[in-house]
Amino acid sequence: MILSIDAKNAALQGIADKLNEGANSVLSLYVGETLAAEIALLNPVQDSIANAVMTFKVPPKVLAITSGVPTAAKVLDASGTLIATLDVATELALDKPQVYQGGYVSLTTLTMGI
Repeated sequence: MILSIDAKNAALQGIADKLNEGANSVLSLYVGETLAAEIALLNPVQDSIANAVMTFKVPPKVLAITSGVPTAAKVLDASGTLIATLDVATELALDKPQVYQGGYVSLTTLTMGI
């Protein structure tokens, strides 16, 4: 199946709508299998949806609960249901390549594409 840009944008809007339900959804960062940080996403989560890419509003910084290089990221809705697994290398950018326990974790960009 090949979707048009409009169809991809509509699918991303549906994901945004799901993430905007209830209390804040969460971006969980992992170092291997270990949770490194949980970042509450803003509501509404999306800054824009265009050309099959949703750009998220950048949430406030949080403290890391472990140290290491993030290897995985998961987006969970307000109920804790997994919505997406993101590629740390291409879909999000941190202010530094490694997180340190007790140090701040800041996103500089977060996108989701179809």
